[in-house]
Amino acid sequence: EPAFVATMLAVVGLGAIAVPVSCAGPVAEFARSIAGVDPKLVACGAHGVWLMEHETQIGTPTIDASTASVTSAISPVIAAEPDDLAVLLLTSGVSATPKAAMLSHGNLDWMQRTLLNGVNGPTADDRTLGVLPFTHIFGLNVVLLTGLRAGSCVYLVNRFRARPTLELIASERMTQVAGVPPMWRAWADLEGPADAFQSVRYASSGAAALPVGVFQAVRDIYGREIAEGYGLTETSPVVTSSRDIDPRPGSVGVVLDGVEVRILEPDGSDVDPGDIGEIWVRSPGVFKGYWNDVPATRAVLTDDGWFFTGDVGAFDDDGFLYLVDRIKDVIIVSGFNVYPAELEEILMEHPDIDGSIVVGVPDERTGEAIEAYVDGDVPEAELRAFLDERLSRYKRPAVIHFVEELPITPAGKRVRRELR
Repeated sequence: EPAFVATMLAVVGLGAIAVPVSCAGPVAEFARSIAGVDPKLVACGAHGVWLMEHETQIGTPTIDASTASVTSAISPVIAAEPDDLAVLLLTSGVSATPKAAMLSHGNLDWMQRTLLNGVNGPTADDRTLGVLPFTHIFGLNVVLLTGLRAGSCVYLVNRFRARPTLELIASERMTQVAGVPPMWRAWADLEGPADAFQSVRYASSGAAALPVGVFQAVRDIYGREIAEGYGLTETSPVVTSSRDIDPRPGSVGVVLDGVEVRILEPDGSDVDPGDIGEIWVRSPGVFKGYWNDVPATRAVLTDDGWFFTGDVGAFDDDGFLYLVDRIKDVIIVSGFNVYPAELEEILMEHPDIDGSIVVGVPDERTGEAIEAYVDGDVPEAELRAFLDERLSRYKRPAVIHFVEELPITPAGKRVRRELR
């Protein structure tokens, strides 16, 4: 919504740190998300909450960004240094506690300038679909901030619905459309007019792997090839892309200029060409670490700037990257990261649950779906009502299995691979 854009730009212009947070889920989930951030100001809009973090109290404690004048609560725009923090984006890891990835003005600026280069970089003549959540790095930096920097017109859409957005793309003759795989699948399933994407000069997909079948369906129905990319919150986000080359179905493209990527064995040695290993990334877009969490930062970021992604992949002979697996247990539902440890902790809060393990399974509609295995004596309807009060819809299990025993090691480690 426009209030988010105005507030976001005002916050970073002030030199404070913006913390975009969705408030679509239950209040308890929102409270967990911001527990470690300690915001000094909360800006509330109709469809979101935006936080500011600063060393001093700024303006009023709370403003309604949908009706109030943001500029009345803050100071004039300042010139930020590249290393100054711009945003904290909430993410997680194998733990249940959300972590806040620290992205600087320099991180965001470098990524924006990189994306502006090339044949398919946004320009002032572009009309861009802005339906991806701006609390997600893909929507925030790739779509919104880079689009505005180019002078593009960004159409703000609060919620994705396949038919209305397809009609909007056609009626407004949009030229840039960025989406996640479930969006592209939904448009393919509609089998809309063949010319629906006629005005689109660049169509891209990210946040999760795009199934080859979806790529082919969109190409066959609408005559549009989707450029797939790969990135993470911690890399601002793009690492590889197919934006100015012929896409290869199943590949997330080639490494962006200015980005270094290594594929490593578990012992830290580089793999032979064509072999799989963990993906390491180094670039000016790599984040500064996790807010107030030195151990978590040291676990993924080396002193010389290499970030351990936790993703497993391989390059082909032409330098195209293919994602194979994930070392981390993160589940990706409709492009959103879901962390099993968070769900397991919530399940264990129920007094009649003695144990829980959460895993992701393939799903044609959402990419992955969540399945929960629980050891406990509680009616499923009661357990689902319990979860509805504590978790956003996309984090709730599609299936709940009640079992008498879970694969847990004597040390208490959950062996999720036995249930996948």
